[in-house]
Amino acid sequence: MELAPGARIHLIAACGTAMGALAGMLRERGYRVTGSDTHVYPPMSTFLSQIGVCVQEGFDADRLEPPPDLVVVGNAVSRGNPEVEATLARRLPYASLPEVLREHFLRHRLPAVITGTHGKTTTTAMAAYLLSQCGQDPSFLVAGIPVDFPQPYHLGAGQAFVIEGDEYDTAFFAKHPKFLYYLPHTVVINNIEFDHADIYADLAEIERSFRQLVNIIPANGLLLANAEDPTVAGLLPAAPCRVETFGLQDDADWGAENVVTASDGMAFTVRHAGSRLGSCRLAHHGLHNVRNALAALAIAIHGGATAEAALAAVGGFGGVRRRQERVGTVAGIELIDDFAHHPTAVAATLAAVRLARPVGALWVLFEPASSTNARALFEDQYAEAFRAVDHCLIGRVPRPERARRDPPFSPERLAAHIGRLGGDGRYIPEAADMVTTVVQEVLPGDTVVFMSNGGFGGVQRLLLAALQERYGTPA
Repeated sequence: MELAPGARIHLIAACGTAMGALAGMLRERGYRVTGSDTHVYPPMSTFLSQIGVCVQEGFDADRLEPPPDLVVVGNAVSRGNPEVEATLARRLPYASLPEVLREHFLRHRLPAVITGTHGKTTTTAMAAYLLSQCGQDPSFLVAGIPVDFPQPYHLGAGQAFVIEGDEYDTAFFAKHPKFLYYLPHTVVINNIEFDHADIYADLAEIERSFRQLVNIIPANGLLLANAEDPTVAGLLPAAPCRVETFGLQDDADWGAENVVTASDGMAFTVRHAGSRLGSCRLAHHGLHNVRNALAALAIAIHGGATAEAALAAVGGFGGVRRRQERVGTVAGIELIDDFAHHPTAVAATLAAVRLARPVGALWVLFEPASSTNARALFEDQYAEAFRAVDHCLIGRVPRPERARRDPPFSPERLAAHIGRLGGDGRYIPEAADMVTTVVQEVLPGDTVVFMSNGGFGGVQRLLLAALQERYGTPA
């Protein structure tokens, strides 16, 4: 996959976070980059325009004239896409995003690949932040928008390359996980649960993918594993490298002691290999974030940071957009946005919010936007997760075709199930109607959590504006 200086690279489906980051990295290497997508809108479209990447709306075979030197095919497109068809028919060189990352950015670095069903993005961003604050200047690629960096990627001078390792498939021509391409030197496995029901039949299939990943860690590499996850534990005996565990258990190699919850986050003491390294504060709530921090600290310290410097840096970590992100506060009503792609993550987020906001009613506005959430698969688990909140408003499934042959998710059925469990579940299909309902019923001191990995009709912005109008608060 050799490319001459100034070569033209065209990205099909260019506006996802990872593809947009790749576009920026390629531009930094001096390549001419163009792209196409069906959703060309800010902030990614603005960012790409600012760095000189022209991305056009829609797909058109004429975009491949004159022929680019390489076409990068995103995993969101498939056969039938006019640019994909033209690429194949004209025998143009093409590759997937992970292939390009491997050959042009990872091969001569020491990749730290952050994996797991939950916590990948936050742990990746935190590890990159700690290494950066401790003078290691890592490269990184975060599949989200980190608060602490101006963009979701960086090409640093250090040896470490921190990258989020997704178990989702790579491209229509490569139906296996992205993380198998990333030449891991260090691997973090946060947890393993069933997810991505559109490509995996069951948990056993997902576990096999992680076994493959573990099997390609070099003997001089490192596996950092969640000590509290039984599925992860089953992978460890076959690991060909050094293994260290992290978690809240007493026997974890990287452990947290004296965990205290405060209004501004969590405080805890970090233990490694039986010795106390020191204490730190984390400006985020929830035990899951403590585990994320332990994994990030392990990466930073193994990557050359001193324990003292890494522990001191934890408190400055700002987080990632849409991961318990504060949208605003109006008349004491706190609005929080969260990605919420899986019932386990939802339950952990809600527990963390309750720790931070123990007084007042807790509202949840939920949009079942992911491919897995378009199926009935997790309805029972969502009902259990939402029964503890005071009010749960459930939106429509934005892309019901994602359920394919599986029984589709039913917002009405979930709302009724929550009611049978003693909670308040309501199906309100449209975002504007949700806003009306909340504005009419919410009280000062309440908390509203938006839960979706999709656009959700802009409900976050709409509700903030409606509350500001109701209470006469300046925007």
